Amino acid sequence: MEPLFDSLALQQYILLCSQSLQVQDGGLRDKPGKSRDYYHTCYCLSGLSVCQRYQTEDEETAPVRSAVLGPYSNLLEPVHPLFNVVLKQYYQAHEFFRSL
Repeated sequence: MEPLFDSLALQQYILLCSQSLQVQDGGLRDKPGKSRDYYHTCYCLSGLSVCQRYQTEDEETAPVRSAVLGPYSNLLEPVHPLFNVVLKQYYQAHEFFRSL
């Protein structure tokens, strides 16, 4: 089955085109020419995390080195792609609400 998107190309876009030009301010934006804000920074980082783990079969397993653009220190925490929360917190919340 063909991949839905080019994971490395999307990582490259996020890292090169979405960063704010004011380095001291930080933040990410959805496209060049727009301003950065918390909302877009959050979703850019989530998208970056999903891209890094796009081809892993198990969320417990770290992605291979070639799946992370740039140094392996760029690797982010895994996030739930639908709920946009770190997987560890998702599992804790899921267990909590399942026990009610």
